Amino acid sequence: MSPDTHPVLYKALMLRRIRQMLDSAGYLEIMTPILRRYPGDADRPRLQLSDGRWLRESSAFALRCNLQYAPAVYELAACFRPDALDATHLPEFTMLDLYRQDASLGEMLDLACRLVQAFYPGPIQVLSFASHLRDDLGIDLFADPAAGDALVRAFRQLYDEPDISPLWLIDRYITEQIEPLSRGCCMVVTDFPLLPEVRARRRDGAGAIVERFEILIDCVEVVHGYTDEDDPDRFEAQARHLASFGPEDAIMCALMRDGSVPPRSAGFGVGIERLCRMGLGLDSVEPLRTSLPFTAP
Repeated sequence: MSPDTHPVLYKALMLRRIRQMLDSAGYLEIMTPILRRYPGDADRPRLQLSDGRWLRESSAFALRCNLQYAPAVYELAACFRPDALDATHLPEFTMLDLYRQDASLGEMLDLACRLVQAFYPGPIQVLSFASHLRDDLGIDLFADPAAGDALVRAFRQLYDEPDISPLWLIDRYITEQIEPLSRGCCMVVTDFPLLPEVRARRRDGAGAIVERFEILIDCVEVVHGYTDEDDPDRFEAQARHLASFGPEDAIMCALMRDGSVPPRSAGFGVGIERLCRMGLGLDSVEPLRTSLPFTAP
């Protein structure tokens, strides 16, 4: 049984190598709670247990809280979503979440690319999402501060969905228009609008662009990263504007206001099974699911 080709062994060795890379770069691994008191939101609901608590879909916010103890932290652990099993989704999956104080988006992108290329060698292409939107829909995120609202209106007209959330709309556009551009290659997507991540910091001097990136491999999102909005009032205002301000957002804003959490930070998340799938050239993440007689279906 070769560790270079067997999915379970490949994943185990990937986790070991990632830990070695991050530990040597000065990051501290911290474990955060799996059980949460809030159900998530309509766009990203959480799995509920019979006792009324919920399973996390990400460790990002809880991990960010730990920046008060160490300047660079990460977690490699199980997360859960009520997703049906398909080529890119598992109901229980492994995420790398990572944060660093006072980091720039460029630093995070450089680290994310080095992690990806450790398992998926080859050149990386770059695509500007804002440039694509300008060419496709005539909306200029670079110059127009109100372009985000114009983009939502354009999506609603494009998909004839007047009542669907902006997050759903842009997810559909990314799936149909952006991800196919990465077929057969690794692609960094930059220059994002606010919609996919309302907690991201707006780029200085840019109309409606936030400091966010994604790394796609062969039409699949493997990494997403962003610089955190460091002004809690602006954080709250832009999240409420897009109907995406939940109880945990309120907690984070309160922690930022009282100084418990450093306001300036950046980070990213990596879907480990998706990265394994691309490293092994698999058609699905399903073989990376460790099946045992007592594993839930």
